[in-house]
Amino acid sequence: MEQTDKNRALRKALTPEEPLRLSSNFSYLAMRRIQDEQRRAEQRQRLWAIMTMVAVTASGIAVIVYLFGHTLWTSLTDAMRRPEAVRLVLPTLFCLVFFALLNHLLSRRFSAK
Repeated sequence: MEQTDKNRALRKALTPEEPLRLSSNFSYLAMRRIQDEQRRAEQRQRLWAIMTMVAVTASGIAVIVYLFGHTLWTSLTDAMRRPEAVRLVLPTLFCLVFFALLNHLLSRRFSAK
């Protein structure tokens, strides 16, 4: 009697009761999850790129300041004492700001999104 109960329990466990059915919008949900994962991967990659760029830039500036800091500081203070040097610095500064803004606007306008 005990053997037949075991056999019956094993047969019941091995035979599927109902075939498994997927929901009607399974493909839509699967594609949505895939797109969400791709978006998160792109955001992680963009974050790592920004962090790497900041680290490289900061280390480059630190190396320049370490190697040439004293020379740059003395050149800057000497140049500010002479009025003819200011006449050269202001147009140069204006051009740098202008081209930086132009670069920013053009890169936003023509970037591939």
